[in-house]
Amino acid sequence: MTRRGLIRRALLILGIVPTGVIGCASRRATGRVTLPVRDAQDPASQLSTAEVENLVAFGEVVVEGRTLALAERRSLVEHLEGRTKRSARYRALYRSAASTLDHLAGGPFASLAVSERVEFIARHRLASAPELQEEDLDPLPAEIRALQGVASDLIHGYYASPAGWAVVGYETFPGRCGDLARYTRAES
Repeated sequence: MTRRGLIRRALLILGIVPTGVIGCASRRATGRVTLPVRDAQDPASQLSTAEVENLVAFGEVVVEGRTLALAERRSLVEHLEGRTKRSARYRALYRSAASTLDHLAGGPFASLAVSERVEFIARHRLASAPELQEEDLDPLPAEIRALQGVASDLIHGYYASPAGWAVVGYETFPGRCGDLARYTRAES
């Protein structure tokens, strides 16, 4: 038994998945997207499945304008989970945004087709930078500004993730294992 094997067994006994600690995992192990599960100790600490679906559907359109692949969607879900676990302010902002999207859409926003979501976001100017005006004639100016802020946050979260880095041509996100042959052979 090697030292590494002992450490792995100890982590497994404690209920810690070694890939989360080490930072390397096979593509098969990371290919699943799971929506957040509510914590039994604090049910208000997580967004509902419907809220997450709305926010991911909104994020898909503002970051890429298309339906995202599972790994890309996972990046948005992880961003939302991270923010809501650390901040009650973001949790309330995301809940309000999901509710406003449903209200403006007249039903579940996530059920709209991508083309309908693109048109919806353009019509309500939700992907533009929040405007700073003292008087707005719109009936929902504060909610629209909040949605614009959520759009900016989702864009930032997506492009700070491995999926966002892949858009600009980086194959390996910092902190994750890459092709070891690339680092161990002489440069050409």
